[in-house]
Amino acid sequence: MTELIRPQPYIGISGIARYEQHEDIVDLAIRERLDLLGYFIMIGVQATGKTQVLDVPNKRGQMWHPVGDTIAEAAGNEDSGLTKPYIHAFFDGETELAQGVINVMRRTRHYVRGFQFNGLAWVDHDYRPFLHGFKEDYPDQSIILQAGSLTLDNHSSSEVAASLETMPVDYMLVDPSGGYGREMDVTRVRSYVDEVYQRQIPISVGVSGGLEAQNVEELIGPLMGEYPGLSCDAEGRLRKGPEGLTVLDMEAVEAYIIACKETILRHSA
Repeated sequence: MTELIRPQPYIGISGIARYEQHEDIVDLAIRERLDLLGYFIMIGVQATGKTQVLDVPNKRGQMWHPVGDTIAEAAGNEDSGLTKPYIHAFFDGETELAQGVINVMRRTRHYVRGFQFNGLAWVDHDYRPFLHGFKEDYPDQSIILQAGSLTLDNHSSSEVAASLETMPVDYMLVDPSGGYGREMDVTRVRSYVDEVYQRQIPISVGVSGGLEAQNVEELIGPLMGEYPGLSCDAEGRLRKGPEGLTVLDMEAVEAYIIACKETILRHSA
């Protein structure tokens, strides 16, 4: 039987808005020898219709969602492979989605390595033509499909997995929180991860929802032991400051990455 090869897993940090933050994470990855894990650090840069089509700020603020051309400075081209910047795209409707991708690619082509498409009703609506077109236009870009709260609320794990089997994507992120820091229900999340692994779908799977250093082992340690190469992503609990003016808390980011490293090593032994 041929061994199933999945794309390289990642530890995700979403909400990067300045290249200096990216640089600090690269330094941490080198210091902690994350190259030995077989994981990369996914640098998540947010893009929405407001910030990248209308070019106006949204309610989360410019230090979370870069506006217009400033997204060009949110990350950098880093060749070590330790980090890879991905755009986390939330565009409303097919017209905004098409224009948003064009705008973002024009502004970030020098560093972007993939797109995470958030908020798409991809189980209900056939996005395969769009996704195939994206792959044809940008063959060097990976695709993450977010299975957000609406997808999880309205579709069973078998329905989600069945849709994935025909999608030209590299990853699925099971993300019931959507960046709001709400802690995941591990039993519920496990059912969606398990279905992909049981069906031997050749994509990688990630999980997200209220992750921070203090709960990484509790929430995803058992999952990592059960599902080798599981990815994870954190956002809402890695920020500090008042609403609309939050910034990435680099101390929380460092603690989270180290906790992920320790959990991966513990459950891969």
